Amino acid sequence: MQFPSPKHPKPIRLSLLDNQKLHEQTITATTQEKNATLALLEHLAEIDRRRLYAIMGYSSLWKYVHHELSYSESQTSERVSAMRLMVQLPEVRDEFENNTVTLTTAAKLATHVRRERISVGQALNLLSSIKAKPSREVDRILATESSEPIRKEMIKPLSAETTRILIDVDQEFLELLQRMRELKGHPGSSTRELIQAAMKETVNRSEVKKVGVKPTNVKNAPAPLRAREVTTGSTKESQSTLAKTRHIPAGIRYAIRIRSGDQCEYIDPATARRCDCRTQLEFDHIIPFALGGDHSLENLRHFCRTHNQLAAIQFFGMDHMRAFLKN
Repeated sequence: MQFPSPKHPKPIRLSLLDNQKLHEQTITATTQEKNATLALLEHLAEIDRRRLYAIMGYSSLWKYVHHELSYSESQTSERVSAMRLMVQLPEVRDEFENNTVTLTTAAKLATHVRRERISVGQALNLLSSIKAKPSREVDRILATESSEPIRKEMIKPLSAETTRILIDVDQEFLELLQRMRELKGHPGSSTRELIQAAMKETVNRSEVKKVGVKPTNVKNAPAPLRAREVTTGSTKESQSTLAKTRHIPAGIRYAIRIRSGDQCEYIDPATARRCDCRTQLEFDHIIPFALGGDHSLENLRHFCRTHNQLAAIQFFGMDHMRAFLKN
């Protein structure tokens, strides 16, 4: 027996609406959009609290919003900044509901609060002074309260091969640039050539040599280990190979970097997605050092800071780890 497919209401053709009806529906759509924005910020706050982005293999909430939710970089920054401000200042939520603060305004205030490290009371005073103000007026008020001029880098693609980058630099930067020009022995070298040569030198010094080493299948990389998976027997067994110090031998660290390819080894157990973070990597003990974990290749994994913290939370619990975490 076949059941008829559910019928969806046909979209209303806006061209058929009279002016009053079109105006009313526009107001309704605007209200829905603002409510949806507030709901999104509340969802992001809960995702941040649970560290769900880390469980899903992302090294930051920003990357989760950008890649998983498909927002542009600027849209992602606005939403994450506004959410963090709303968590820090619950009063911001009321302003969102009253339509006196926009997403852009909240993001600008969040940046100011973070950069200036002002108190909650000062932030609330600023919130009161910028609400219901146009964007340019908000910029003027925040610039007046800023201890230093706002510096914003500009990255502008010019072609498939060329990008223009504009940055503000201080005197120390100029002196280092001049010293590099002297040391390289090419007074006529362009700034781009000097900076590029310095970056190549830094990368070549830091990169592990992969010659003759077969790439490690990411499926074989260590997965997060929850506290319940560590048995008393395994902990006692590790006591026999207990390292005397926390210092991990250089050879072991090198072998782990070869295995990881200098990329976080965390893999989402649900989707098999591997974290793509390559910055702030740390060596994490599956069985913690304090509980007898050794410095063997089998007990160590290369994790970004986010997933190192996630593993600690899973092992010791949030109540114990809260004092060690910023968020």
